[in-house]
Amino acid sequence: MGTWMVATFGCGLAVGFWSLVVCRMLVGVGEASFVALAAPFIDDYAPPAHKARWFATFYLCIPVGFAAGYIYGGLVSAALGWRAAFFIEAVAILPFVVFAFVSKPLHLAGSREKGPDPTAPKSLKDITVELARDAGKVTSHPVWLHMCAAYIMYTAVLGVYAFWGPKAGKRIYHMSGESADVIFGGVTVITGVFGSLGGGLVLDALGSTLVNANIVCGVSVFVGLVLVLIAFLAARNFTIFIVLFGLGELALFMIQAPVNAIGMWSVPAALRPLAISMVTVSIHLLGDVPSPPLVGALQSALERCKPHDQADQQWRVSMSVISLLLFFSGCMFARGSFVSRKAKDYRKDDDLVVVASVAEEHHLHLPHGTPHQHPGHLNGPNDHEHQSQVSHGLGHTKGVVYSRGLGILDNGDVAGDQQPLLDPEDPGSSQPSPAGSSRQQSMQQAP
Repeated sequence: MGTWMVATFGCGLAVGFWSLVVCRMLVGVGEASFVALAAPFIDDYAPPAHKARWFATFYLCIPVGFAAGYIYGGLVSAALGWRAAFFIEAVAILPFVVFAFVSKPLHLAGSREKGPDPTAPKSLKDITVELARDAGKVTSHPVWLHMCAAYIMYTAVLGVYAFWGPKAGKRIYHMSGESADVIFGGVTVITGVFGSLGGGLVLDALGSTLVNANIVCGVSVFVGLVLVLIAFLAARNFTIFIVLFGLGELALFMIQAPVNAIGMWSVPAALRPLAISMVTVSIHLLGDVPSPPLVGALQSALERCKPHDQADQQWRVSMSVISLLLFFSGCMFARGSFVSRKAKDYRKDDDLVVVASVAEEHHLHLPHGTPHQHPGHLNGPNDHEHQSQVSHGLGHTKGVVYSRGLGILDNGDVAGDQQPLLDPEDPGSSQPSPAGSSRQQSMQQAP
């Protein structure tokens, strides 16, 4: 966040185009680093029954932020100049940067490395080798690969809608420039907010599993495809078009929470930040960066040597052609749902390992057959039985709440599928407080 703030302030100090470009690149570095850690943080600390809607709430900030940025930038630039917009934004970020620096660190699940000191300096060679090794581990997980491929095609289409949508609307329906921009922008914001929330609510209602997350994504993409194709190919007046297109975007935005959940639950906890980062780079590098110029080239070829009215109608063809990528995206999500049936959901590993390590630390008795620190043993058909055994084995423990899904509540009840909560004596810390530790020492051990 500090990099983000400094780079934003630097944009206001830019003396030319290239200095502005460099600062904007650094803004992206800070923003991407934050987003890569934010999603795993939500995964660790959101209640399991509501995780998808927490993800949805976080990701709906993207369309809301776009809309607020247009309004904020226009008002501030008109009143104080464009540089002031960056300066004010940097100052607004400052309190959050200070909070991040002075707060006690909260460790993500899987972030505590064993062996040599993980904070020790590393050479560029060591960093490169480690990055390549971890990236190879991420790409070895088939569920993640299916999601990434589907998300790339999805993002390529939405990138075209954002870039060419208003112009296509103007040309097809002979609209004025400002009205098309406002209408398309407003529809995108509204459908982005309600679609993102709706996808999270649906996934929570169905049950937050890898299979269900892929199903929600696949169905949403197929429904969106049908609606936008009807809008581009069949709607003969703008009112009908924008209603159909808006419903299509509403369905398409429903994947925001499920798709990011797939990206985290399909890889080990320690690899989640890298997995999210790799998805972000892939969808932009292969998705919404090349797709707008490719569609522009296609449109130029389609309207060449045609009368003006016929050339305008070629936007129906070019926008429909790029929309067909959604069919392949939906197929990839559908296949991902089948692959997920036999793939490992790494949340189970994290839950059982945490409880087993806690039980060992406090010399608690666990039922025979409960896996201890061996994540590879947790992929069989008896996972739920093991979870139940572990929970009952810790049923008399009080006073501490452990992270990653399985733990013991302060009233003595097993947390079961409850969410990781922070220590009740010190909500600002991820570690039990001395008072909590003293209670742990006096707690009754299970026979």
